Amino acid sequence: MKARRKKILAVSVTSFLVVGIILFLVFPPDIALDPIQNKPVILYYNFENLPFQPAQFPSIVNTTLAHHFNTLMLLVYYNDEAIFNESIVHHFFEYSKSRSLTFVPSYYISSLADRINISGYQWINLDMEKLNPNNQRLYYGKELLQNIRLISVTSPYGQKQEFVTSLNIVESYSASPWFWLEQLTYLHYSNACAVAVWMLHSQADYDSQKNYCLRYTEGVMVFDYYNLLKTGFN
Repeated sequence: MKARRKKILAVSVTSFLVVGIILFLVFPPDIALDPIQNKPVILYYNFENLPFQPAQFPSIVNTTLAHHFNTLMLLVYYNDEAIFNESIVHHFFEYSKSRSLTFVPSYYISSLADRINISGYQWINLDMEKLNPNNQRLYYGKELLQNIRLISVTSPYGQKQEFVTSLNIVESYSASPWFWLEQLTYLHYSNACAVAVWMLHSQADYDSQKNYCLRYTEGVMVFDYYNLLKTGFN
């Protein structure tokens, strides 16, 4: 009888510890995280999904602010070439700043030979999913990037990273329940997570994922502007 009780007790303690570890990973203590008001709430604008003319940019800013984002991340470099010239990108930056919106140029890097002009920005984003982990490390370490205060990197979920960046945005794009299962596999206090609007089917699903990322990770990125408008989510 005693042996059976000990076995039951051991199983119970083990189960308790496992559940505790899972809860710690998925819902880390708020005390370890920055206050919510200091975190980036990013709306990603994929130019490939919805091309626009520079004159339309004020309308994009208005929509971004109306959806309660404090950061607009815009794809400005793709397929080894700039989408906009530098004077236009700097205009986007200055106009956003005048509206109290953080503007972040995003560069889709597909080769170590890609040359980007990043002077004048305090925060840039690198999307290097086409490079293997070692080449990502080499590009991230390039001298041209050394004067940037904040370099974020958008990383496909599960991709190995061989360097430490200021902010890693994990592209945890999934509907329920997979989104929640993925939260078990990375450290929330050193990463932000991302929400794919086109995979969600209701305002409640969108709010649940977005608010979770904002509370329990280092921030949230919603992908993307086009799909947010298409779904009609607030």
